[in-house]
Amino acid sequence: MAKKNTSRVVVANITIGLQLAMTVLIFVYGGHRLDEHYDKSPLFISIGAVIGMSLGFYHLIKDLHRESEREKKRDTDTRKKVRWM
Repeated sequence: MAKKNTSRVVVANITIGLQLAMTVLIFVYGGHRLDEHYDKSPLFISIGAVIGMSLGFYHLIKDLHRESEREKKRDTDTRKKVRWM
C-alpha cells in the first residue's frame, strides 16, 4: 500500500511541475511571436514570461492548497473511523 501511495505522490508532483512549465512556455512563445510580428524584441517575451510565471504559480499554489485540504480531510476521516474500546 505504501508503494501505491508513493507513486501517487510522484505522479501528482510531476503533473504540477509540467503544468507550471507548460503555462510559462505557452506565454513565452506567444510573447516571442508578438515580438516577431511587431519587431519589439524583448518587450512581449518579457511580458509573456511574467504573465506565464504569475499564472503558473497561482495554479501551483491553488493545487497545493487543494491537496493539503484533501490530506487534512483524509486524516480527519481516518481518526473518526478508529474506535478505542
